[in-house]
Parts: sequence; C-alpha cells; structure tokens
Amino acid sequence: MGESYCGRPCSCSPFVVTSYTTGAGGELVAELPACCPIGCVDGSRACRVVRHHRRKRKSGPQHSLCVARCNTHETAFTLYPPGYAPYRRQSVLRLSPAGEALGSEEHAKLAAFSGTLFDAALDAAQGRRWSRDSGDGVPERWWSTQGRHLRLAAAIVGVGRDIGEKVRESVAAVLPFGALLLRDRSQARGYRAIGKAVCEVLEELHGGARRALHLLVCGHLIGQWGEPLLWDSERGVLERSPFCIGEWAGSG
Repeated sequence: MGESYCGRPCSCSPFVVTSYTTGAGGELVAELPACCPIGCVDGSRACRVVRHHRRKRKSGPQHSLCVARCNTHETAFTLYPPGYAPYRRQSVLRLSPAGEALGSEEHAKLAAFSGTLFDAALDAAQGRRWSRDSGDGVPERWWSTQGRHLRLAAAIVGVGRDIGEKVRESVAAVLPFGALLLRDRSQARGYRAIGKAVCEVLEELHGGARRALHLLVCGHLIGQWGEPLLWDSERGVLERSPFCIGEWAGSG
C-alpha cells in the first residue's frame, strides 16, 4: 500500500468494477462476477465466487458495497460501482450505479465530470479558487485540497508535469491523445492554466460511460490505484484493458 497524489492510502491490487441494480427488496445489488481477480489471469482452476457481506462506506458511493469471496483462490474482494476506485471519495465520471449516463449527460462534455474528482480542475479552469482561510466560516473546500486534486487530475489525463514520458505515452494511447499534445499541455503554469489543460482533454473524450473505464485505467498507469477489472455479464468475462495486459502476474 502506497500514498496517493492526495495524501491518502492507495492500493496496487487489482479491483473489480461491476454494475449495481435495484433488487427485489429495493436495495442495490451488485452483479456477481464468475471469477475473481486471481482467476482472471490464472485460468488453471475454476473460480467459485459467492457473496460474502456488505460493507458500508463513510464516503464515496451512496450505498453499501458488496464484498465477494472466491472459495477456490481463498480471496475476498470488494465490488466497486462503475467509475469508482478503492479509497476514492469521488468517481471519475458521473454515472448511475448501473453504469449508465445520468440524464442527458451521455453526450455531454464537461457536465459529465461535475461532482467527480475532476471538480478541482473544473473550478480552476474558471478561476474559482477554493478557500484559503475560514474568515467566512468553515469552508467545505480548501485551497490546499484543490491543489492536490488538481495535480491528480492532471496526472490522470496525461498533462501532469511530474509523470514520466513513458507513462504519458501510455495514457495518450488509452484516451487516445497524441503524446506530443499532452506533453505540450503539461507545460501549463498556474492553477487556472492547469485546470484548462485538464478540461481540454476531458472535453475531447468520447465513448459514453466507457470513458470511466479509460480514466480508471489511466489512474492505474500513473500508479494511483490498482488495475481495474470490468465484469462483462454479457460475455461472462472479467475484462482486462489491453493497456494493462502483462503488467500484473496475480497474487495470493
């Protein structure tokens, strides 16, 4: 376990993303994958995945998360709703628990990122500074926090100043964007210019809800969290991004 751009713990372990839909009792129920993260890359033994318990979160998704267990590989793992990564209070894209775009935001640009971890960048691009002091009462958002979140947002979309060029090229391939363009935007100075650079990339992202998975993959490539594994119920597979294949050999 390491430390994130925002000073919070981050995990290198792969995590599973799946849809949550309303069950018969009115509570959100996760689609249970047929295999676990270990079985995703180790197909020598068939997984036996069962629901283990529900875990409440103090922040992040506004519902309990399902913790599953694979009895074959003797491992437990949390099932995250689309757009969320471990330890994150905010998602990378506004989505329903089932992974659907909210309202008319399927084809929207920056509106789809409002209320996400890109909030700091959205505000910075508009010249909206978060509070530096508590002169007008206790603020909800602090300037120091905006700086950390802005740095994270810039790294995820490949315009961060402190990410390596090989990582930037990998991010460019995922989004996809030209590495030269991202390198040029990484020269932005000042919070407002950096915010605009981040928003410029976000505005050009396409693919509806698929954008969330791409951004989660980018977060993994910069070392912010583990590899996201998407449960595809139609194909019955735990999907790995081709940009992550070969990076992880599994663990017990």
